Amino acid sequence: MARGSYDYIQFRIDIPEETIHLVCAENIPSEKLALKVPSDSGRYHLYKFKHTHEGDYMESIVFIYSMPGYQCPIKERMLYSSCKNPLTDTITNLGIEIAKKLEIDSGDELTEKYLYDELHPTNSLHRPKFAKPKGPPNRGPKRMTKHQ
Repeated sequence: MARGSYDYIQFRIDIPEETIHLVCAENIPSEKLALKVPSDSGRYHLYKFKHTHEGDYMESIVFIYSMPGYQCPIKERMLYSSCKNPLTDTITNLGIEIAKKLEIDSGDELTEKYLYDELHPTNSLHRPKFAKPKGPPNRGPKRMTKHQ
């Protein structure tokens, strides 16, 4: 991936051996990315998302951690969760800059628009200010303190 040979790499953890293995490395379009996410086990995915932002062509590498909820055993969920940061550290030490880290439950949410919105979130400058709620209506007269 660092040399540009592949756009997509998938890793899995061998639970009995507690080692990370390469599942596949290939070139796929972003429309087929959702089909690569298994629905019965966790996986790590690296994807080079090719897109344009504000007229500039960009290739951003996205790390995706997929875990299908509570269908997996506890040991598998814990291994995937605890190995995520050491794996991303190793990937960055190999010279691959990860632009965004994502965690998903299923491949259904993994669309081109979702990846774009995660990489380039829109800033809403016109957020309404927090309105302090009114106090209770019958709270009585305010206390007066006397200074001596």
